[in-house]
Amino acid sequence: MLKLPNPGQLAGRVLPILRWSRTYDLRTGIGDLIAGITVALTLIPQSIAYASLAGFEPQYGLYASFVGGFVYGVMGTCPQINIGPTALLSLLTFTYTSGTNPDHAILLCFVAGIVQLAAGIVQLGFLVEFVSLPVVSGFTSAAAITIASSQIKGLLGLKFSAETFISTWKEVFRHIGDTKMEDTLLGLACCIVLMGMKALKDIRLKDPQDEKSRRSTLIMQRTLWFVGVSRNAVVVVIAAAVAYFVHQTKDEPLILTGNITPGLPKPQVPPFSSIVGNTTVTGAEMLAHLGSGLLVVPLVGVISNVAIAKAFSKGSTLDATQEIVALGACNIVGAFFRSFPVNGSFTRSAVSDASGVRTPAAGFYTGFIVLLTLALLTPYFYFIPRAALAAVIMCAVLHMVDVAILRRLWVTNRIDLIPLLGTFLCCLGLGIEVGLICGVGIDVLLLLYYHSRPSLNVKLVDEDHLPPHFAIHPIGGLHFASAERVRSELTSLKDSKKKSNSLALETLTIVGDMNGSNGANGVNGAIANGSVGGMRSPNILVIYCDALIRLDYTFLQSIKMMVSEWSAAGPVVWCDASAALQEQLNSVVHEPLYCDKEQLPSFLIGISLAQAQVNGTNDTHL
Repeated sequence: MLKLPNPGQLAGRVLPILRWSRTYDLRTGIGDLIAGITVALTLIPQSIAYASLAGFEPQYGLYASFVGGFVYGVMGTCPQINIGPTALLSLLTFTYTSGTNPDHAILLCFVAGIVQLAAGIVQLGFLVEFVSLPVVSGFTSAAAITIASSQIKGLLGLKFSAETFISTWKEVFRHIGDTKMEDTLLGLACCIVLMGMKALKDIRLKDPQDEKSRRSTLIMQRTLWFVGVSRNAVVVVIAAAVAYFVHQTKDEPLILTGNITPGLPKPQVPPFSSIVGNTTVTGAEMLAHLGSGLLVVPLVGVISNVAIAKAFSKGSTLDATQEIVALGACNIVGAFFRSFPVNGSFTRSAVSDASGVRTPAAGFYTGFIVLLTLALLTPYFYFIPRAALAAVIMCAVLHMVDVAILRRLWVTNRIDLIPLLGTFLCCLGLGIEVGLICGVGIDVLLLLYYHSRPSLNVKLVDEDHLPPHFAIHPIGGLHFASAERVRSELTSLKDSKKKSNSLALETLTIVGDMNGSNGANGVNGAIANGSVGGMRSPNILVIYCDALIRLDYTFLQSIKMMVSEWSAAGPVVWCDASAALQEQLNSVVHEPLYCDKEQLPSFLIGISLAQAQVNGTNDTHL
């Protein structure tokens, strides 16, 4: 009888807030509040910058920043994760919506959320495991370089349109003569300050002996850490102040962010039609324009989110399916508030973890601060220089370039360098979405190659207490891709056995001819006894099935032919075959021989004796 799940347990699994809120207290709340405020100081300038990276007005970055905190706070399981705009998804959004309008990005967010939610509900989280770490590393490293390259124009004060890594650098060299010195100096100064302030949080002060000095040192240590963590907000505020005073004395020396639409977004259904220029675009045309992005964007979002959750799980069990469901819900709800696709940010999650976060409720505080910013502070964002935002993005993505993995792969498994470098080069040359598909394709080809080269561990067993025989130990599953190779290896094994016997027979015949009739009788005796050249001739094949999981139909047909070919010389014995495997073999092999490993010695001796009797009978008739 089907047992229905307990409604309380089901609700607690879908809405984890029902579990951890029972023990929520003041101490926990203070930890979440501090983490929420700290993350907000990182999130707000980043979201404005990432909106620019996605090709939209700054307020869309703030629209995408507050919903995720509230939804994930209710449905998420990892306290450290902060859902909002990220460099990677912003770049992907730009890739698929360039030349359109924000409505396409909002629809992309809605559909991506549906895909993620459906994948979580039907338990498809395991599909993420088919994208290997080398592919992910090559993809993120190439994306980081592409993102940094796309910000060169903002850093140098250039104006041009480009989408890919190659086209961006072509345009940079073409317009390099139009570089604005003011924007360049400000951008470089922001990069230097950001890198310097990042180092502040890693400074460790010496611990003094007395209690009073220790307390002062602790306050100083935390101050340095807080200044380092809030570096994006500090740099953006200072750059905006500089731009404000400069623009009072000189006519537009810097490229500014400009007017930002104030106020909160009104909840509305995601757009299924839009107007681009003077043309009305239907929902079907919008979906057709988004194309492969409808799968690539949710896939990348899921991979990133699950990877971050695993990194901060600290050994505890991770419910990957719930993480996928929560991310899907964040994107679906966010689309009703004009958000473009979002996911978890590793940088902000690390900040949250270092701030002492206790529960996912930290997202509530972060979301509330973003709402206050939208309601009250947007008029003051007018003077934020584009060069400062470009510096924020470039410094944020530098850590995504994973150089250390090259050495690790060189030491552990050099074959994995192929999908990593293949993904990296394809992402830079063909575009990051095509590069990801190419990387997965390379992984699939390598997987098929390994399946077509199974480990058989073929060896000749020639011990005094056992009849000589060949033994193979296949591991895992034998599939259609490996059928022909396995059959050819066994055929070549049989042929080499015949050749060695033939060579030994020729040698004995020559010796017999030299010694007259007695030598000839010795040759005949060796053949009759199954011994050639003083060695016993192996003609039994033992296949150990204890590590064999399954055989597919194509391989079974190949097995049928292989057994037929080998049986002309000797029997094939299946050792430790499971009931399911025996059922498969019985359908294609005529009267297969089965035995257990304990029975194998006596089983082989019995076969050898039976063969000797048959050979003796044949010699008598001759």
